[in-house]
Amino acid sequence: MKKASVRLIRTVLCVTGAMMILSMAACTPTPEKGRTGQVKQTEAAGGVATNKNPDPTAPDLEVVSIYSVSKDGSKLEGTMDAVEELDPQVLTDLLIQYDVLEEGTELISFAAEGAPSSEEVGPGVVKIPGVEIESDTREYGTLNLSKLPDAKDEMLLQAVANTFLENLNVVYLTIQVNGETVAENLSMMDAGQ
Repeated sequence: MKKASVRLIRTVLCVTGAMMILSMAACTPTPEKGRTGQVKQTEAAGGVATNKNPDPTAPDLEVVSIYSVSKDGSKLEGTMDAVEELDPQVLTDLLIQYDVLEEGTELISFAAEGAPSSEEVGPGVVKIPGVEIESDTREYGTLNLSKLPDAKDEMLLQAVANTFLENLNVVYLTIQVNGETVAENLSMMDAGQ
């Protein structure tokens, strides 16, 4: 009886040991086969190989926020887009593209001046006492357009103002139509209000 118990214990220990070896082998990471440091290419539809690396000749794009009025006219909506070069003319063109401004609206001028008078010069700007930090934010901007669909529509004016204020780092914006002021010192208003 004692021999049978010893055999049974040995068998159980051998089986347990084999199970432990197999489970450890299954959990051990294995090196990837074929890893050579080369860029892998995949076949696109039509059998053309495509490279998975970014295109070094692609232009650097800047992300811009374009504001528009919701369909029911109750709130502002923001949309993100990308442009190669950020300037007032590009923003005017995007506002036309997103149906905020009418087709044929021309940018007559845009000017921004003055350093912000308050310590809150925009998101992400930290003021350190005793240290002068140069900011590209300007206090006042003036936008002069050739026409505006409805110069009395406050939401439309705010959509145009938000687009210029956020993207061109201005605190207050005055909007003019052919030199005549239609809105003065508009500041940023949150979309979705």
